[in-house]
Amino acid sequence: MNCIILKPCKAMMPRMHPSAVLSSGFLLLSTGLSSCTFLPMFSSGGQETPRTLGARMEKHTEVLQKDIGERNASQPKSMDAAAKYIAGNFSDMGYAVTMQPVSGGNEKKGAAIYNILVYKPGLYSNNQSIVVGANYDSSGQRNNGSGTALLLETARGLKDIPTNHNIYFVAYANGAEPAGKSISSGACVHASTLSGSIGATNILGMINLEPQKLDAGGERKQPDPESYREAVLFTTTPHGKKFAGQCAAPFAKSWEQAPATFCREPSALTGNDRHYAVLGIPTVSCRCKYPVTDARTEEYVQALTDMIHQVADNDAPEPAKNAGQGEKAS
Repeated sequence: MNCIILKPCKAMMPRMHPSAVLSSGFLLLSTGLSSCTFLPMFSSGGQETPRTLGARMEKHTEVLQKDIGERNASQPKSMDAAAKYIAGNFSDMGYAVTMQPVSGGNEKKGAAIYNILVYKPGLYSNNQSIVVGANYDSSGQRNNGSGTALLLETARGLKDIPTNHNIYFVAYANGAEPAGKSISSGACVHASTLSGSIGATNILGMINLEPQKLDAGGERKQPDPESYREAVLFTTTPHGKKFAGQCAAPFAKSWEQAPATFCREPSALTGNDRHYAVLGIPTVSCRCKYPVTDARTEEYVQALTDMIHQVADNDAPEPAKNAGQGEKAS
C-alpha cells in the first residue's frame, strides 16, 4: 500500500529509550508500507496554538466544523483541508505523520482521501500495541470534529511520556458516511492493514473516541449538572470486557467515578470499533455528554490521557527479560 510519511527534523525528535528506537525501526519495516515518500512536515498554520486545553479543543472543532465545514468523499477539498490541519497539528507536536490512502478519492487528480496516522513506540515491546482512533470526516451534523480534537489532545498529552507498549493514534476517513456508500471505512483499512502486519493478537485493544455533544446553535451552554455515571459511557463487546475494565480503572481514578459500561455483540457495533472487534481485537468506545465548550471537558480529556497512558503500560516485562531482549536485538 502506498503511503506518505512526514518526517520531523532532528531538532524536534524526542529522546527515546534504545529499546524504543529498535522497536520503531522494526515496526516501520513490518507494517508492509513498502512504497513510502518522505516529505517536509505539514504546518497547522493559522493562529498560534492556544495555551489552554479547553481553548485548543474549541479551536479544533471550530476549524473542522465551521471553517472547513462538511467533510466526506463528495467534498474532496474539505477532506484535504481537514487532513492537512490534523497532520499539521501532529507534526507540530513532533510526531512523524503517515498518510494512508483509503478509497473514495482520486489520488491521480490530487484528491486522495487519507487516514492520518502517528506512531508512538513503546519502551519494551516490538509489536504489542494499542490503537486510539477517531473519525475526522462528517455527514451533515453527524460529526462536529470533537472526536478528532480529543485524539489530538490526548496525543499531545502523551507525546513525551514513555509507555511500555506502542500506541497508534489514527484519524479515520470515511467513518461518518451514510450507510450504503460503496467506499471503504478508514477504520476497516487500518484494522486490516495493521493486524496483517503485526498480528491481531498483538493489538491489545482499540479505543474509539466518539464526538461529544453538539452545542445548541453554537452557544456556550452549561448543561444542568449530571451524575458522572450518566455523563460518560463506555461501549464494548463481551469479548472486550476485560479490556474495558483495564480502561475504566485509571479513567475512574482521574474522573472520580467509574463510567457506565454497555456491552454489545460485535454485530451490533456501528462505529470504528466494529472493524477491530470482528478481528477479535478488544474494543472500547468512549462517549461523553458534555459539549466541547463545557469546563468539564478538560477533566474528561485528562481522564482519557491518564487512561491511555495506563493501558499502554499494562503488563510491564521483567527487567531481566528486557535486558535479554535488548542484547538479542543488538
